[in-house]
Amino acid sequence: MKTTLGIAFHGAARTVTGSRHLLTFGGRKLLFDCGLYQGRRDEADRINRTFRFDPAELDTVVISHAHIDHIGNLPSLVARGYAGPIHMTAATAELAAVLLADTAFLMQKDLEHVNKRRGGRPERKPLFTMADVEETLTRVVKHGYHEVFEPLPGVRARYDDAGHILGSAITTFEFAANGRTRRVCMGGDLGRPARPILRDPETPAAPEVLVLESTYGDRLHSDDDATVEGLVAIVNKTVARGGRVVVPAFAVGRTQELVAMLHPLIEAKRIPDVPIFVDSPMARNATAVFVHHPECFDEETFRAFHEEDGAPFGFRRLRYIGSPDESRALNDRKDPCIIISASGMCEGGRVLHHLQHALGNAKNTVLFVGYQGEGTLGRRLRDGAETVNVYGEPCTVRAEIAALDGFSAHADQRELLEWVGSFATPPRTIFLVHGDLAPAEVLAKLLRERTGATVHIPELGQEFDLWE
Repeated sequence: MKTTLGIAFHGAARTVTGSRHLLTFGGRKLLFDCGLYQGRRDEADRINRTFRFDPAELDTVVISHAHIDHIGNLPSLVARGYAGPIHMTAATAELAAVLLADTAFLMQKDLEHVNKRRGGRPERKPLFTMADVEETLTRVVKHGYHEVFEPLPGVRARYDDAGHILGSAITTFEFAANGRTRRVCMGGDLGRPARPILRDPETPAAPEVLVLESTYGDRLHSDDDATVEGLVAIVNKTVARGGRVVVPAFAVGRTQELVAMLHPLIEAKRIPDVPIFVDSPMARNATAVFVHHPECFDEETFRAFHEEDGAPFGFRRLRYIGSPDESRALNDRKDPCIIISASGMCEGGRVLHHLQHALGNAKNTVLFVGYQGEGTLGRRLRDGAETVNVYGEPCTVRAEIAALDGFSAHADQRELLEWVGSFATPPRTIFLVHGDLAPAEVLAKLLRERTGATVHIPELGQEFDLWE
C-alpha cells in the first residue's frame, strides 16, 4: 500500500501572517509553525480561535523561528489537546519563552481595556493564558544547526541557518517510503545576505519541493547606503524641529539591528546625540537572549561583542525602559528623543500609547522599519490615513509618517531568486506562502521562467500530494 505524503496550508496563504502548514505522512501529522494571525482585532480573534484540524490528532510540531506570526498560537494548540513535542533551535526556544509570555500578558491587558468599553457586548476571553504558555514550553525539544533529528518515524529533518532572526532556521525534511525519498524544504522566513549581526542564509541540500515566503516578491529593498542616508535625514529633520522619532519595531531582530546602526551614526556625529529609549520589556529580554547566543552572530558582530564590552546591544546612551510608569513618563518629555517600541505593526504593546501622544504633533515622526500587514494600524498609517483609532479612540494624524524598507529582515525579490538559484538543482515544485497575492504572482512568474518549476500560490486550506 502506498504511503501518502501531502501538505495543506492552514495559514499564511495569500497573506503575510499566521503561518501554519500541515504535512501528512502515512497517517501521521506534522504541523510546521503555528503562528498568530495579526490584523484587525475581531478578524484576528476569529481566525486565531479556529484550527482547521484537530490539535489532538497531531503527532509532532516543528518550528522555523520565534516571530509571533510563526509561534504565537502554540499555547492555543496545547490548550486544545496537542500533547506531543515542539521542535526548534536553542536560540528560538529562549526567544519563544520571552515572546509567548509577553504575548499572553499583553493579550490580557488589551482585553481588560476592551472589556471596559464593551458597551453591553459579551466579555471577551483571552486566546490563551500564562498557564498555557508554561505548559507549551515544557514540550520544547532543542536542536542545533546541521543536527539531523527524526520528528516522525521515517522522517529525517535538519536545520540550516535562515539568517532572518536569531535562531531562525531553514528546515529540510527527507521522507522515505515506498522505496523512494522526497526532500521537502520549508524555507520559513528567509533572511538577507550581508546584514548586521546575523550570518547569511545558508543553502541546504537541493529539495524536490520548496515552500518559500513571498513577502517582498515584487520589490527590491533599498541598498544599505540609501537606508543609512534615509535614517540620518529623518532623525536630523525631526530633531531640528524639536520632535521625537517613534519607531514601531519588532522586539526581536529589528530593534537590535536599529540600535546597532544608531550607535556608529552618533559616534560619527552624523546624527545628534539625543536620548534613545527602547521601550519594550520583550525587546530588553530578547536582547538578553542575543547576548546568550553569540555563536549566531556574523564575524564582525562577534568580534565587536567580545572586544567592545557587549556592543552593539548596550552602549552607554541607550536606555531600556522597564516599568509602565517609566514608559508613560517618556510622553512627558519635551526634548527630542528616539523611542523604539513594540509591536512592529502597531497591533498592541507600549508603542500604542506613544503613538497616541505623538501622532497629533507635526513636530514628530513615526518611522516604520518593517512590513505592515493588511488590516493593521501600521498599514493604515503608512498608507496615509488622516485619522486612526488608537485604544478605540480617534486620533488625527499630524506627525510625519516615514518608512525605510532597507531594514527588512525578509529577502527581497532579487535575494529570493538568488537563493533559489543557489541550489545544486532547481526544485520541481515550489509553493509560495507568507505573501499577499500580488507579490506572490510576480515572484511565481519569475521562478517559473528561471527554474522551470511548477509554482503554486496555495489558497487557505488547499491540499497537495507531494509524491506527484
